[in-house]
Amino acid sequence: MSRTAIYARKSTESDDRQVLSLDAQLHWANETCARLGVGNPLVFTEARSAKTPGREAFGRLMRAVTAGQIDTIVCWKADRLARNAADAGTVLFALESKHLRRIVTADGTYADDADSELMLGILLGFSAKYSKDLSKNIRRGMEEKLRRGEWSWTAPVGYKNVRLAGDRAIIAVDELTAPYVRQLFELAATGDYSLNDLVRITRHVWKLQKPIRRSNSTRLGLSHTTIDHILRNPFYKGLLVVKGEVYAASHPPLVSQELFDAVQRARTQRGNTARRPSRRELLFAGLLRCPLCGRVLVGSITKSKSGKPYTYYACTNRIRRRCAQARLSEERMLQDITTALRPVTISNSEYALAERMLSDYCERSRQAGIENASRVEAELRVLEGQRSRLLELLLANAITQEDYDRKRHELASRSAEASLGGQSLSLSLSERLQTARTYVQSLVEADAAFAILPAAKQRIFLRGLGLQIVGDGRISHLDLKQPASLIAERHQLQESWSVWEEVAKFFLGDVDAEGTSSPQQEAA
Repeated sequence: MSRTAIYARKSTESDDRQVLSLDAQLHWANETCARLGVGNPLVFTEARSAKTPGREAFGRLMRAVTAGQIDTIVCWKADRLARNAADAGTVLFALESKHLRRIVTADGTYADDADSELMLGILLGFSAKYSKDLSKNIRRGMEEKLRRGEWSWTAPVGYKNVRLAGDRAIIAVDELTAPYVRQLFELAATGDYSLNDLVRITRHVWKLQKPIRRSNSTRLGLSHTTIDHILRNPFYKGLLVVKGEVYAASHPPLVSQELFDAVQRARTQRGNTARRPSRRELLFAGLLRCPLCGRVLVGSITKSKSGKPYTYYACTNRIRRRCAQARLSEERMLQDITTALRPVTISNSEYALAERMLSDYCERSRQAGIENASRVEAELRVLEGQRSRLLELLLANAITQEDYDRKRHELASRSAEASLGGQSLSLSLSERLQTARTYVQSLVEADAAFAILPAAKQRIFLRGLGLQIVGDGRISHLDLKQPASLIAERHQLQESWSVWEEVAKFFLGDVDAEGTSSPQQEAA
C-alpha cells in the first residue's frame, strides 16, 4: 500500500546556518498531512545543496516512489526537491509515469496531469536558473571584493577574520600571532635556518600553543607545510593572488617587499647549496648472486655495541628460511675480491702486447669488411639480374604468376640477408676498438687499483668489467665471463698472444685470419 512521504531539505550542512529551516518545514508538513487525513507519514530530511545530483535522502525517496511504496510527497516548496535538470527530470517522470500521484507544497498541489506537470516543470526550471544565477552573482561579488582588496576566505596565520555590522567582514592583524610570523621571515632571510630549524623554534623555543595549533593535530607550533606556505605567500606583503590574478590588498602587510624578496632569495640559494642527507649506498648491491638458488643477495647495515657499522649481504630466500647460504660480510668480501682480481690483472708489458694485437686484428677486420662489402655488392647485382629475367619470363608467359611470386619472394629474402650481412660488418670498427682498449687498460694493476679506489667507484669498477660476485659459504669469488675468463686462463697457455687474439675477436667480431702470423712469429 502506497504511503505519503515528507521531504525537507536545507541548503547547507553547517549546523550554525539555517538552523530553523528543517524544523519549520517539518512543522508545516505535519500540519498539512493532518489536514489531508494522513497519519504516520515517512520523513526524509537532509542538509545538502540541490545544485548538483547525488543527494542520498532524495535518492532513497525516489527509489521508494519508483517501487510503488510512496505516491504522495509533501514538501514546503518545489525547489526543495530539485535545483538541477537531472533531479527535476526524475520528479517529472515519476508524475508522468503515474508512480507519483501528487506533490503537495505551500504554493499548491501538482497532480499527475499535463497542466500540473507543465507548471511544475516551469517552477523547477526557474529553481535551477536561480541556483545558477546565485552562483554567478556570488562569483561576481567575490571578484568585486578582490578588486577592492578584500579577502573572502579564512585568514592565514598572523591575521584573523573580523565580522562587522551589516554582515560585512574584514581581515585584521592578529596581535597574538603576527609577531611570530614577522620573526619567521626575519630568521628565514638570513639563510641560516632550514624548515626543520624553524619548526623546532616554533615548538620548543616559542612553545606556540593554540590557536596556532590545528584542531585535528596533537603537535604544537607550526608544521613544515604551514611555515613553507607562510614564507611563500605574498598575502603577507599586501598582495592577493587568486587563480593567477594579483590584486592589491586592503589589509596591512606584516612584512615589507624588501624582506619578502630577501626570504625568497635566501631560500632559493639555500635550496641550491644545501647539503642533502647522506645515505650510505651499499657497495655490492645488485652484484651478488647466491650460488645455491641463484637469487640476488640484499644488503643490510648493523651496528656493534660500540656503534661501528657492519654491512652484510644475505640471500632473500635465506630471509624466508628457504636457503642455507650464509651471510657475507662486506669487509671480508673486499679482501676476497682483491684476491680474485689477481688472475685478470695484467702488467704494462702485457697491455702493450694486447694493444698491438687489437690494432692488428682491427686492421684485418677492416680489410675483411672491404672484401665482404665487394662480395655483397656483387651478389646483389646478380640477384637484381635474376629478378629482371624473372619479370621478362612472366611477361612472355613462360612462367605462371604463382611461380613468379614464389621465386620473387625467394630472391627478395636473399637480397635482404645479403644487405643485412654487409651492414653488420660496416659498423664503426674504431668505436669497438676504443671499447676494447678501455677494457684492457682497466685491467692494468687491477687488484692494486681496486684496493685504493673509493667505495663508490669500486662498484662502478666491477660493473665496468662485467664481473659478478658469487657467495660460497662465508667467502665470495668473482664469476668471470668472457672476455675476463679468457684473460684469467692466459698463464696456462704457452702462447699468451692467442688469448689476446680471442679478446680481440670478442670485441671486434670473428675474422678469417688465414695466412696471418702471430707477433712471436714475426719477431722470429
